[in-house]
Amino acid sequence: MNIYSMYYENNKQFGFWIKRNCWANVIAKIINIDGVIEGEEINGKEPYYKNPKVFAEFYKQTKKENCNLENLINVSEVSCPGTGAYSMF
Repeated sequence: MNIYSMYYENNKQFGFWIKRNCWANVIAKIINIDGVIEGEEINGKEPYYKNPKVFAEFYKQTKKENCNLENLINVSEVSCPGTGAYSMF
């Protein structure tokens, strides 16, 4: 499932957590999809919706409950949000 599909799976709300199969000890919290107001549709057709940029907070993870601001690595664009290499966490 790509990040755009996860947005719909999460009732068109940001704030869901993702993990990519190649990330070691890193998880991300989706905070924005470019041009999308939370709760609204993504412009375009599924599954890629014209590939808008996706932004997230990236956290170092030791345990799921350890995802707090002290573990924040950075806030940046998520690479390849249309790929199926992500899973909801």
